[in-house]
Amino acid sequence: MQVFEATPFFTPPTAALRFLPEGPRLLQNYPSPDPILGWVAIQESFSSLVGSVNLLNLRTMENDVHPLPGRVGFFAETDRPGVIVAGLERSLALYDLAVRKVLGQPFVVSEDERVVINDGLAVGRGLLFGTKHTAFKERIGCMYLLDSNTGRLHTLHSKQICPNGKYLYGGGLVDIDSPNKTLDHYAFNPSGPSLGERRIIADFTGTPLFPDGLRPSPDGESVIVAFYNPEAAPEGLAREYRIRDGEVLSEWRLPGSPRVTCPEILALNGRVRALFTTAVEGMEPAVPLAGTLYIADTAYGRVPAPPPLFPAGALL
Repeated sequence: MQVFEATPFFTPPTAALRFLPEGPRLLQNYPSPDPILGWVAIQESFSSLVGSVNLLNLRTMENDVHPLPGRVGFFAETDRPGVIVAGLERSLALYDLAVRKVLGQPFVVSEDERVVINDGLAVGRGLLFGTKHTAFKERIGCMYLLDSNTGRLHTLHSKQICPNGKYLYGGGLVDIDSPNKTLDHYAFNPSGPSLGERRIIADFTGTPLFPDGLRPSPDGESVIVAFYNPEAAPEGLAREYRIRDGEVLSEWRLPGSPRVTCPEILALNGRVRALFTTAVEGMEPAVPLAGTLYIADTAYGRVPAPPPLFPAGALL
């Protein structure tokens, strides 16, 4: 196992932005001469019902905040330059970054006010995402696949609490429902679509750690998992697990910020780096680096393939 130590990369300038950063993605369809990292501030405080999408210019390190009218679970790029789809409260909404406005009418996923949309991503046939119970207790969250060809919303799993990182590949789906404290694999039948038997890749129930966001490795044979530690630990943690047998291949340590929410793999200054979002969520002022974005080395020689661009027309 290789071990890497991450260092602070960018500290969001306000407490609202540091509260719950998540979902970093290097943008691929945004009109800018500079590399832009998109990330979401899910919500601004425990009592807040609004969040934002953020664009961090990796050359100038300037962060452009796009406030949205609700909590933001994730974003994915579309085939229209500068237009994203965001999981906004219980709906999917198209948002134009250039004109800073929501386009059309949001696609309502759920009317249940006990849940909000959480982590998600674009996949070959649409959007894969989940809804979480806001009190993190009841199994009323779902994993969904929105088919961009038909506009149909398929329920893949209906008894989750807080669905987080996902990776859909070939005949399998890697998934995290954080309160389970496991990294799971399901057989995936695209013709249903439906999930098969659950297999536990790795089990964290004997630790204080909750698995959160994930990203696949460049070869697609493993996943990097970010761990959210509710305790005031001296450092945060992320690990790379091989999907077929759960072997730990790499580990990243984040001194000073124990609540690691999501990784991203990107090329920066000619090197393949791992970037991590971390959260405050109740830790200030005791942990001054909480909420900081971190950067670290990797053993990779290339970056993973980017996710597909979601067809914006499917929501218009």
